[in-house]
Amino acid sequence: MSYTILDFKPDTGLLNPRFDGYKLRLADSEDTTRVYSLESEPVSPQKLPSSTPLGYDEACFCVHYNHLFVGPRDSTFIYIDSAGVAHMVYVDKHSPLQVVALFAIPQQESDSALAGYPGAYALSENLILLFDGVESVYVIQRLPAAKGREQWSAIGLFGIGPGPMAAGPAEPHTWRRMYSILGAALVREADQTLIRLHVSYRIDRAAETTAGLSGSRGIGACPSLALPGITASRQQTPPPFCVMAVEVDMPQLACNSVLQTAQPQMPATLYPRTVHTLRSHAIPVYCEYTAGDTYVLGVRDGVELDDTESASRPHSPSEASLSEVPPCIPDLYYWSQTSSDVTMCIELPVSVNAKQIQCVLTRVAITLRFSEAPECEAKYGLNHAMLCDEIVADDSVWTIENGRLLTLYLQKVHEGARWPTLFSKDDGVLETMDPNEFAVIRERLQRLTSDSFDPHRPAGVPTMALATEEVDQDNDELEQESSSVVFSVRDWRTGVASASSVAGSPGWLCPSFSRPLSQRQGGSGELPPVCLRFDVDGTVFGFNAENMHQSGGHVHADASTCPRHLGTFAALSYIQASKREKRFMYVDCDMTVAVLAETQRRIYVYHQVASDNSNTAAQSVVDLGNAAVAGETEELLGIQLSGRMLVVLREHSICTINLDRC
Repeated sequence: MSYTILDFKPDTGLLNPRFDGYKLRLADSEDTTRVYSLESEPVSPQKLPSSTPLGYDEACFCVHYNHLFVGPRDSTFIYIDSAGVAHMVYVDKHSPLQVVALFAIPQQESDSALAGYPGAYALSENLILLFDGVESVYVIQRLPAAKGREQWSAIGLFGIGPGPMAAGPAEPHTWRRMYSILGAALVREADQTLIRLHVSYRIDRAAETTAGLSGSRGIGACPSLALPGITASRQQTPPPFCVMAVEVDMPQLACNSVLQTAQPQMPATLYPRTVHTLRSHAIPVYCEYTAGDTYVLGVRDGVELDDTESASRPHSPSEASLSEVPPCIPDLYYWSQTSSDVTMCIELPVSVNAKQIQCVLTRVAITLRFSEAPECEAKYGLNHAMLCDEIVADDSVWTIENGRLLTLYLQKVHEGARWPTLFSKDDGVLETMDPNEFAVIRERLQRLTSDSFDPHRPAGVPTMALATEEVDQDNDELEQESSSVVFSVRDWRTGVASASSVAGSPGWLCPSFSRPLSQRQGGSGELPPVCLRFDVDGTVFGFNAENMHQSGGHVHADASTCPRHLGTFAALSYIQASKREKRFMYVDCDMTVAVLAETQRRIYVYHQVASDNSNTAAQSVVDLGNAAVAGETEELLGIQLSGRMLVVLREHSICTINLDRC
């Protein structure tokens, strides 16, 4: 099978080294912004259970979750209120905003699923997928309009919880999963209509496999060996995420036309099937469907196809020169990291001197040998053990203290990138963390939860209380540091990648606003672009879905599939790093504006340079603090773009911002 490297190499002709900065352009807020009060139940994010262990990715996913979804037709959007009612919003700059109730999602309790965030995914002009945030997914279809108002009815229902879609090892009944839908698309094959979607959840490993075992050599079991000033951040091995590709057969009545009956009906039970599963250490940040049986996935540190990909996955160019030697990972070492370096420490069983140690550090691997010290060689010898990310070999060193403590100081190539593991293969050895740093993170996580009891929990199940406190959306300490996202083009049927970027690609900055459904149907044309870090700039890259096709049962990615540098927002990476309380950040698919929204009040709009010769660009700041309903400051819960109209969802209102007047 042919394989293509996706190269995110910026076009120097699209960079502007002469850029001097953004100039503030004042706008008349009364002429720019309109505020519409919501008559439905106030929108409020689902509170998080206090006793659920949340990782960086899950906490950041919750904070940055966009509660405003693209609707089935141009200039329409969907939000779901606190009572579970889905509402359609019609945006037109020449007329007042309209809001129509579509469907009341039945609320449920689950013993196996954790209440997350509901979502809406437009499949066609007349079909919408609604997720209740727990386990149930409803397919609703448009009915004939009554008195000029849209009506929708549920025609199908399926679950994404335990049962047909369960993947991975069996888990104790005390564990609960939080599901999230990454994307969905409608596919027609011959006379059959299918729904394809990707679901992500965290797989918890049984506690007894990592704690309480006699003879365990993990750092949690041997606290006396901990290094000064460092403590274990967690006792359990961090569980991986499972990304499932799911397919659902639709009933014959589901088509692109409106239902003929105006009477609501009972939804038919649909039966999902898992096509393939992937494993990763992070929740994907990009999931888009292309023409044919392919899709593009973007996830921090890449993914691994269950059981099959290890034998078929090509290696990145950085690995090509290394011998294919499985690393012998030691079962006892300590490692910690800062934004610029990684430290690895090994307590040797016997005393050795420096002349007995051969340590070779390359950009991507460690080789460690012990001469005349068989006990050390057997346990700690490494032969081209691949690291999680690249290091600066010339600036990395090792030391031996008292003949027993071997320490490796590794300088990161990508400063600011947080390593989820020390080696490319997760060996279960957790990062140790400075107590002060861990205390800050723990406090921030606790502010996302409460200690109230869950009256609905089953007998024998530990407390998984529903929170009653407000969620604090200021996430500076929770924000992931700069990290590289690996993009891959994958076959829908097998999950095997035919094209992929490599470690060391430009770091992730932000996604683009979703394209209207009319531009996404059929999987043709340009996929939504992404904005990546390049030095201080934000570089926007796009994929061409038309160049991804199937032939002879295999998916192919032509050379022209490689990401194309569409444009640059000068200094955007540098500017956003200085902003506090970042909630949402998007770029326009047409490369006209980049938008950064804070938690409550301010929205920053960065315009593209006026011409290639310009060394400045315009910046506008929209303050919604004076547009509060009932005198209260409202949190920003969602943001989307309709042409040149920015639509902002808040707890009690919806605001529209005319970008032409910013």
